[in-house]
Amino acid sequence: MYPSSQADKLITEFWREAAIISKLHHPNVLALYGIVNNGPGGTLATVTEFMINGSLKKVLLHKNKYLDWRKRIMVAKDAAIGMEYLHSKDIVHFDLKCDNLLVNIKDPSRPICKDIVYKTGGRNRQIMVQQVADFGLSKMKQATLVSGGMRGTLPWMAPELLTMSGTKVSEKIDVYSFGIVMWEILTGEDPYDGMHYGGVIGGILSNTLRPPVPTSCNLEWRKLMEQCWSTEPERRPSFAEVATRLRSMLEASQSVTLRVN
Repeated sequence: MYPSSQADKLITEFWREAAIISKLHHPNVLALYGIVNNGPGGTLATVTEFMINGSLKKVLLHKNKYLDWRKRIMVAKDAAIGMEYLHSKDIVHFDLKCDNLLVNIKDPSRPICKDIVYKTGGRNRQIMVQQVADFGLSKMKQATLVSGGMRGTLPWMAPELLTMSGTKVSEKIDVYSFGIVMWEILTGEDPYDGMHYGGVIGGILSNTLRPPVPTSCNLEWRKLMEQCWSTEPERRPSFAEVATRLRSMLEASQSVTLRVN
């Protein structure tokens, strides 16, 4: 439990940021339909759009059961388009990873992938109950100042978030995370699995550690992925460029399929 003053602050922040996110409307961003203010145990709950296959992470655990190469490109493209929209609204995600991407493989009339701008508790249900303290909404990038601790999930965190120096950061931290997401989509594995946190932090900061890229990786995919996780933020592409390049990859994959057939 939290002291009443802290709880009040969390609740105020919850409502403020929920108001911002409720105004986001994009096919590739998970819709927030409403807030239930009398959830179990007095908690607040979010009512969101339902995505039938749940998180991309869950789908990737099935390896090639659902996602062929073309669908993997489609998932990445949709996620990038959603992030392009968020950045156009001056919102930085801060925790972009496959756990926070929801997918819909079975309904061809809907986008295959949507970004979660906020964290939801429990499993992916029609109504998702969320403790206020864990709401973890994204932040407006114009006022972003990282201080007093790291934000995000370590393997997906850009080097500038690990310096702990109160450094102002840009939306390019999300692009770095997207590079790691591309690796997840490619391999279905967890980045730096089994490594000690200290070794991961040191390796990322010294630019000596990135996830190993399979030799069979598509060249264009690899080039984009490695540019996204560049150490220097200015070398990372915008999400508009990322989406454009993924569209080109998708078109190339379609032409290959047509030639084979």
